[in-house]
Amino acid sequence: MHSAAGPSPHPVADWLLDMALIVGPYLAVCLLAYLLREIYRGIRDLLHQANRQVDDALTTPVPAAADNQPGTDTDLLDAITAAWNADTRKETP
Repeated sequence: MHSAAGPSPHPVADWLLDMALIVGPYLAVCLLAYLLREIYRGIRDLLHQANRQVDDALTTPVPAAADNQPGTDTDLLDAITAAWNADTRKETP
């Protein structure tokens, strides 16, 4: 590169600066595209993994509760239901 004062005193530095200004933006765009693609792939993989976990959870049968768990004593439940629905009102005719 020539200036009004004559040839450049640092032609290698000028060439490096020209290359950085010409090629630099293209490299930055390529790097940005690569990073966005990797972020997209990472998010996609996490969503696929979460989907598999949900599918596995939905298809895994739930084991039956043990008899000592609350709400599994049917005799007690029947007795409570009968007491709740009992007609305790006594009317004289």
